Amino acid sequence: MTAHFPPIDTDPHPAFPVYSAGNFGEVAPDRISPVSWSLVGTPMERATRRLAARCFGERPWAQGGHYVFLGYFACKPYHNLSAYTRLASRLPLVTPEDVTAAYFEGTRPPRLGRAREGALRQAAALPRLIRELTRLGPALQRLEEEVADLELLARTAVSLGGEAALVEVLTRAAPVLDDAWDAHIVATTGLVPLGVVQRRVNRLIVPHAEAVTPWLNRPEELVWDRLHAFTGDLAPGEFLGTSFYEVAEDREPWSRFSARHRAEPSAGRPDADPVVDPAEVALGMLGPRRRRLAGALARVMAETMASREQSKSLVMRVLHVHRRVLPELARHWPLDDADWPYLTIEELRRLHRAPGLAGRAAERAAACAAAVDAPMPERLDFSGDGDGADGRRGRAAAPVAGTGVSPGRVTGVVVRPPADEIPDDRPAVLVCESADADVAPLLGLVAGVVTGRGSAMSHIAILAREHRLPAVVGHPGAAALRPGDLVTIDGTTGEVHAEPAFTG
Repeated sequence: MTAHFPPIDTDPHPAFPVYSAGNFGEVAPDRISPVSWSLVGTPMERATRRLAARCFGERPWAQGGHYVFLGYFACKPYHNLSAYTRLASRLPLVTPEDVTAAYFEGTRPPRLGRAREGALRQAAALPRLIRELTRLGPALQRLEEEVADLELLARTAVSLGGEAALVEVLTRAAPVLDDAWDAHIVATTGLVPLGVVQRRVNRLIVPHAEAVTPWLNRPEELVWDRLHAFTGDLAPGEFLGTSFYEVAEDREPWSRFSARHRAEPSAGRPDADPVVDPAEVALGMLGPRRRRLAGALARVMAETMASREQSKSLVMRVLHVHRRVLPELARHWPLDDADWPYLTIEELRRLHRAPGLAGRAAERAAACAAAVDAPMPERLDFSGDGDGADGRRGRAAAPVAGTGVSPGRVTGVVVRPPADEIPDDRPAVLVCESADADVAPLLGLVAGVVTGRGSAMSHIAILAREHRLPAVVGHPGAAALRPGDLVTIDGTTGEVHAEPAFTG
């Protein structure tokens, strides 16, 4: 990875030319500031490289000065789809389509050529990845303690306002953020091969496996409901009212891309659990050996999903510490309050010793101003086959049909929070372009979810399974559904049928 941070764009990878916004497009603002990229993209890149090295060894394709797994173009964050396709080729049974179905909305994966690894190398990687997954629990427990200590330190530093204390927060936050991203990358990566194994096994031992498996993969408890109960000053859940991934959300131009649902916790969520748990019914119909095997696979999947959500919450909490501390520090430095979002976190940590770094902000601010309004596609292809002289406009991903990610069928009226009230007297279906953990308090008040963006392992998909709500993601007609429309959704098939609301 290069030590020099370009004015805005990272350099396109010379061997891996296809990028996709992927789940960045679902949960992150369409544009993020340079400081936010340095807190999101740069540590994600480091974490993915570390995991690749631990599982597959030091491979030439994952080395060098370029970003391998991520990219940042015209202030828009991207995943390198070519690199993740290459990573998929290194695991037994896993295909690029498994990766794109899980995290890239089923978009077409780029061709690998002759990059497929041999069977022995693939087999060697799997136990190493399993070992990484077994270490997640203790790592997350330790991180919970470290993040809580960091929030306490930040609360004290912000209240006192001293420069030394604020700089100490940034210094202590650096390794915690790296470790939190590391845990998130491990869980996110591990879910793909785990899902492949589960689907293959369930097809052999579980009747109607495709319909039944989503019922089985229901986390017992996710972290989000607990966090929504603690939203005070630098409390663990305060970040839930902010824009995930963007730490300069109240500065222009980043405030234009920072809209959130800002859902409030519901008082006394109704108990929507069915009398008979469908997962228990499905397992109960199996013989003892099959039941134990299917149940064990489901528990591993559910626990890994919960670990992924917990690791993401820890990342967001550390980002929120930076959101609160950086504006306070800017008052102590020879730096205009509007300029700090244009420096990287590495530069900001050194600014008290090297004040000349502040001069880099002006060039980046001008470059960002020229870039943020340029239309950027969800898919970029730098191979020379894309549209435009430099391939920047790329090829847009083809629209895909909606994907059922949490089974069940329900009919209800469309609501689009926060503008719409959720009715008490009839079922409601939450409809939005994309959704994340900020809508968790609403899920106890609605009967189903439809989003325009999303994949099988989207955060909203995992949340919907926990709440036993039918959910369809990636529905191309979601934007056309109006408040008051009556919709019937099928969370197994992905079908959505709408009847327009009557208007006077």
